[in-house]
Amino acid sequence: MDYVIRVENLKKSFGSRIVLDGISLNVKRRESYVVIGGSGSGKSVLVKCILGLVKPKSGTVEINGQNMMHLPQRAIFQTLLKCGVLFQGGALFDSLNVIENISFGLIYGYGKSIKEAYRIAMEKLELVDLGVEIAKAYPAELSGGMKKRVALARAIATDPDVIFFDEPTTGLDPVTSGTINELIVKCTKEIGISALSITHDIKSLKRISDRIGFLYKGKIIWEGTNSELTTTDNPYIRQFVDGTPNGPFSH
Repeated sequence: MDYVIRVENLKKSFGSRIVLDGISLNVKRRESYVVIGGSGSGKSVLVKCILGLVKPKSGTVEINGQNMMHLPQRAIFQTLLKCGVLFQGGALFDSLNVIENISFGLIYGYGKSIKEAYRIAMEKLELVDLGVEIAKAYPAELSGGMKKRVALARAIATDPDVIFFDEPTTGLDPVTSGTINELIVKCTKEIGISALSITHDIKSLKRISDRIGFLYKGKIIWEGTNSELTTTDNPYIRQFVDGTPNGPFSH
């Protein structure tokens, strides 16, 4: 099986608090894998460990077959150049306009000329359904949904093999959330980018996922497809998806 991400027995603690307690998961090429779980379950820490932003205690993390735990720093940088990230708040540079934000990685990571980077940036703006008229706008002038789409354009500007989505629809209204979900589907199904997302938005989960992993107390306690999500009798999944007050989370 051709995996773009492989995580085996990943562990991470902060002091005496165990956050990740032996997580294993795989993301196939052209697949959208979504990690769900309650607040504080370790979803963001998992992504940070995969990206090397947080050093795990032990385990294996591979991206495109490269073991990120044993690579020299330069090789890690080269591997991460093929990854895109859509941060929860967008994380656009306030002092740069839209086209400068999208071009940033192309210029400083790939060494593209400003002219070439701007050409690619305009193409990616179109892919996320934004027009050239906002190219010179600054983040403060954009709505929340527009910021997310610009951030997505930046994430796909380098034609990555995989994109990490951190709570992509948090803080957005239902219509804008639906737009972001459709763009995520477009990335995986039309463009062919693999995706690893973390979310607690059930509607988003059902739209964007091919496979799902449920993170609880530092472990993936359930994994399945979208259709299996609706039929499983796992009590943790049922309470989380149905949003009922009574269940194993209540104990």
